[in-house]
Formats: sequence, C-alpha cells, structure tokens
Amino acid sequence: MISFLSFNCFILFFVVIDFWIVSKNQSAKTYTMLTIFWIVVGILFSAYVYHYSRNLELFYEYLSAYFIEKSLSLDNIFVFLLIFSKFSIDFKYQHKVLFLGIWGALFFRYIMIFVLGELIDKFHFLIPVFGLFLLYTGIMALKNKNDSAVNIEFFRKFSDHVELDHKGHFFIKQNDGSWKMTILVLVLILVEISDIVFAFDSIPAIFSVTSHKDIIYTSNAFAIIGLRSLYGIFSEIINRLYYLKHAVSVILCAIGIKMILADIIHVGSLESLVFIVLVLLGSYVASVIKKEKGQT
Repeated sequence: MISFLSFNCFILFFVVIDFWIVSKNQSAKTYTMLTIFWIVVGILFSAYVYHYSRNLELFYEYLSAYFIEKSLSLDNIFVFLLIFSKFSIDFKYQHKVLFLGIWGALFFRYIMIFVLGELIDKFHFLIPVFGLFLLYTGIMALKNKNDSAVNIEFFRKFSDHVELDHKGHFFIKQNDGSWKMTILVLVLILVEISDIVFAFDSIPAIFSVTSHKDIIYTSNAFAIIGLRSLYGIFSEIINRLYYLKHAVSVILCAIGIKMILADIIHVGSLESLVFIVLVLLGSYVASVIKKEKGQT
C-alpha cells in the first residue's frame, strides 16, 4: 500500500489548505464543502485500496473501519463543545486548536494502533477482553448521556496561572520580554486527552473488522482530519440529533458482542458496514421524527 511517509505528506498538504480556507472564511457553507470533500476523499481511498490489493474483502474492511471511526468520533464533537464552552473560547479561534489537535491525534493513534495490534497478534485472548470493555462502555454511555469523558474542572484550576486574554495565540509575550502560556494551551491539552480516551474505544472496535494496521491507520486518519470541518457544522445542530449518542452506544455494544463471540460467530466486514450505516441513518430519521413531533 502507499508508504507511511507519502500518505502523511498527502494528508499534510490538504490539511494545510483546509486550515488556510477556514482561516479566511468560517461560514457554514465553507464547513459543509470541506466536510463533503473529506468524506468523499475518505471513501474514494477505498478504491485505491481495492486497486492496490485486488481484494474485495480489504475494500469492505477499509470502508467498515472508516465508518466505525467516523461514527464513534462523533462523540468527540460533544466533548469539544463542552471544552470550548467551559473555557469561553470564541468560535473563530476554535479551528486553530482543532488543527493542532489533528496532528496530535494522528501521532497518538499511530502508536496505539501498532501497540494494540502487536498485543492482539501475540495474545489472541485479548479480543474478547476488548469486546467486554466496548460492551461495558456502550452500556454506560447509554446510562450517562452527559459524561464528558475528561475532567475539565481539574484543568480549570490551572487557568489562574495562564493568560486568559489569548487573542488567538497559544503564547503571548509579556512586558518583561518573557513568554506566557495562554488558556488555548490548556484547551489543546484537553482536546488531545479526550481524543486519546475515545481512541481506547474506537481502535479496538476497528480491530473487530480488520487486522491490517495500514487500513486501520489510513481510515482513522481520513475520519479524524474531517472531524474539524464536521465540528463546524455539528456545533450548531448536534444537540438536535437526539438519538445520535444512542446510535454510537448501540454500535459500541454490537462491536463488543462481535468481539466477545469472535471465535464462535464470524460476522463479515460487509455485514458490519451495512449495520453501522443503517444504525446511523436510523438515529438521524428518529431524531427528525422526534423533532417534528415536538413542534406539533
């Protein structure tokens, strides 16, 4: 498959362009166009996977991995909203934090993918263990709809020691010539921590549909880099999608059960892909119906 260096150079090129576009225009239209672009590119990469491998199963595995990561990463948006609101970060500065957060997320996920991959390869019994963890996480997510996944109040204690008037900068030069950290640094740290927390759900989940680390990393990358523009859209409407978090919880539980029963029942990547898409579509339709009933 495409080399690690070439792939990341490709990603870097388009993410920098993405950042430049958003810096110039943060309208809903801009975020919508970028979201469509990243989704199309992420899905089209599956054609490259098939062209390179000539293996239809790998094609399905990539798409399943992509949609798993995309759906589970939607939970990040809830947390991003909470973090930015708690620290009163203006919307026009949020994209800078998320831009840097993308690269931190890719770095940590690259490490986690290959570490977990090696563990699963050598210790097969970990598959049902991860399955139990995902099932438990999914059930708890249904019970605790407002769980922020990160301790924001702990970090608020440090806000007295940083510059609150950041003006969009991570560090500000003081009158004495020294540099002082701004609140944006704390927010960036929280964003990274939240992504690492969610990665403990999504990465084991993706191992349920494929064991190919290259496929897991590339699908993760395309899902994550499109998350920033998706946040620009969902930050306004996500609270109206009432059943979205329920759908994410159902997907986690289903994947957990699949991993627990991996040695007994085999569920193909195509079946997994269809299930995930149907659950997400179902949650959207149910949310729309609920909204319409609430207005009547």
